[in-house]
Amino acid sequence: MRISDVRVRQVAVPRIYDTYCADPKQLKATIDHGRSTYQIIELETPGGLTGIGEVSDIAPRMDAPSPATLRDLLSGVLAGAGVLAGTGVLAGTGDTGAWRGLCDGVDEALPGDWYPELRQLIRFGVECALLDLVGKAHGLPVYELLGGRCRRAAAVSWVAYLRGDATLEEELHALEREVADQVGSGMKAFKLKVGEDHERDLERVRLARRIAGPEAYIKVDASGYWEEEEAPSGLRDMAAAGADACETPIRALSRPMSREDPARIEADADGIAEALAKVRGRSPIPIIEHVADLGDVFLTALIRHRAVDIVNVVPCQAGGIRRAGRLLHTAETAGMPALLGSTIELGPGTAASVHLAVSSASVEVPSDLVGPGLLQDDVCAVPFNLKGGELAPFEGPGLGMDLDEEKMKRWSG
Repeated sequence: MRISDVRVRQVAVPRIYDTYCADPKQLKATIDHGRSTYQIIELETPGGLTGIGEVSDIAPRMDAPSPATLRDLLSGVLAGAGVLAGTGVLAGTGDTGAWRGLCDGVDEALPGDWYPELRQLIRFGVECALLDLVGKAHGLPVYELLGGRCRRAAAVSWVAYLRGDATLEEELHALEREVADQVGSGMKAFKLKVGEDHERDLERVRLARRIAGPEAYIKVDASGYWEEEEAPSGLRDMAAAGADACETPIRALSRPMSREDPARIEADADGIAEALAKVRGRSPIPIIEHVADLGDVFLTALIRHRAVDIVNVVPCQAGGIRRAGRLLHTAETAGMPALLGSTIELGPGTAASVHLAVSSASVEVPSDLVGPGLLQDDVCAVPFNLKGGELAPFEGPGLGMDLDEEKMKRWSG
């Protein structure tokens, strides 16, 4: 089976409200409030099969290439290439080597001066499209290609973002409606972005706890807003307000820094892991940390220094399902549970993450795979339903989803 054509189309879908995260050093030079931009990759075969992948939530700071430019680059590697090296289905029987080699070929073809996170997002999109194609060719869902299903569905947590210039009263009123709506739909876990205004954040956590109830799982994400010395106090306050866990508490690991200058963090992986371990030792609640957009050396440093309780792996920031799976397996061998994070993916990207979640034993903590719920629309023919607080893979081979052409046209941009 060969790839006869490569298509790349861009869509821009509005979010349900303007969202942002704490940014301690104001490293995001440009923020595209109000909408998320995506490039959808389609790999077509002469037999009529199409593999679908997604370059997720492309920020203006990434200076992404046009769809035509990306198509030309991908076509140079993928057009005319064989996807299957043999007729076997299981790993090791000859059918996986070809698509893996194509992923590696795309990796080598990506210009080195492109934004680091963008390169990872493109790798993810290409790998998902190839996996979708291989699954469709064999009549198998992607989770079978990843080793088999170990759970029926992935538990997910609703993510409530900061709300810009809203007054405290306005923000609390909006959050009350948001959390109540999700509780009414069956959501049992929540993540609240915090960091910029501590007292205001504590009010938000208390409100969420009161509405969600004592059994709900509530984690907060400080996005690296606290200095190491102030983090333990902030963590104690968050625990008292009702938080069950905290993600990225210290400034040395701020999310903007991880995106803008990952090499700086990787160069001091042991020092930063040791600092985080000290904070963890004084925290009344478990610590969660992102590991996908940094090199493998960072996760091993976290393990070596026993710096975290839970790891957050964002598959698209990891550069693909394969590397995300490797990080999850590494965490599992260290006895660390994991969750899958999100950059607010559309349906195709979410579908790939759900397949990974149900095939990974270490994904025990509710994951943030609610991107389609944070957008006003999706491009899948059958959209995800977040009711019940969990997501199951679409039925069918590959990722199990198809594009809605009317929606692709509506959100083209």
